[in-house]
Amino acid sequence: MYSFPLPYLSFLVHFHEDHDYFECHEVLEEYWKEKTEQARDSVWVGLIQTAVSFYHHRRGNFAGAKKLAVKALVILQKREEELRELGIDAKSFINQFTCRLQEIEAGKPFTNMSIPFVNKEVINQYRHFQESCASSFVEENPDYLYNKHTLRDRSDVLAAREQSLLARRHMPTTIGSHLD
Repeated sequence: MYSFPLPYLSFLVHFHEDHDYFECHEVLEEYWKEKTEQARDSVWVGLIQTAVSFYHHRRGNFAGAKKLAVKALVILQKREEELRELGIDAKSFINQFTCRLQEIEAGKPFTNMSIPFVNKEVINQYRHFQESCASSFVEENPDYLYNKHTLRDRSDVLAAREQSLLARRHMPTTIGSHLD
């Protein structure tokens, strides 16, 4: 039924409907890690960095927003064809995002922005996906959306990190291996 990856459609719903830019980052980063070769300059990374730039800008972190916007724009300009394959009007999107970068540099307050599309099928699929998952996309408390990275439950991530650290501490070392 869907020709576009479901995480991409989820990204679009979060980006356009509930403006949860942190969740945009989460769903595409997971997809990028699990389903791609994890190229640092992939179109997915460009979209992830776009969302993170928006997240920082909305929180008033202009330095973080600018840093991510610059990185994202480099990737998006390099990956225009892939943006088009995702149904995005690449030129218009890059132009709008370049204007957003100028607003960030000028210290202007955050406003939402839509990703422009050239392919109606992506719009149809993302709307159908949204309708099929309507209960998953509820409007959050604005404070939670603005500070999600500090307020979300990360107990599973922290437990996994602690497990990894303990495993590394108890790993036998080979004499001289640090010289290799």
